[in-house]
Amino acid sequence: MSFVSREFKPYFERSISPIVDFLSTKGVHPNAITFTGFGLIALGSIMLYYHMNIPAFLFMSMGALLDAVDGAVARRLGLESDFGAFLDSTVDRFSDALPFLALAILFGAEGEAVGVLLSFLALIASYGVSYTRARAEALGVYGIGGLFERTERWVVLLLGIVFELVPLALLIISIGGFATTLQRVYEVKKTLDRRFL
Repeated sequence: MSFVSREFKPYFERSISPIVDFLSTKGVHPNAITFTGFGLIALGSIMLYYHMNIPAFLFMSMGALLDAVDGAVARRLGLESDFGAFLDSTVDRFSDALPFLALAILFGAEGEAVGVLLSFLALIASYGVSYTRARAEALGVYGIGGLFERTERWVVLLLGIVFELVPLALLIISIGGFATTLQRVYEVKKTLDRRFL
């Protein structure tokens, strides 16, 4: 877990508890929350392509918020399952990709080669962070952290959108993502090496 996630998670969980309470009381299925969040991020990505930054920011923020509460609702309703966790993680990967894809198409249409490059670098870096965790857990290595995880990537992207500093946000996400990927590779190597000492 990153420093930001670790320090702010308790405050964030308290702030979203009314939403969790409401959705749990209404009996909304966690998978429905997951797909609704994905739909909102998809709509936000389309708006991003059309330079509608504020609506894009709002829809993508709501989508990211729902993505943060589906697990809590699952626990509250006693609906936690391995498949639910798998589905949530899979949908997350598509949610992560959509804004970068929208930006790559937008920059390409405008002839901004650097913007296209940064969009794909940010996408690759983000997937590197996610993949290293998944592969580490497949090897039985749990709890690896990182300086720049999913929370940080979303915060930087949303700030870049609302302040119209998208290229800078993409650059930061790319650097942070690749650095975190390397950090996780190093952590996993150390853990695996200790098993054979």
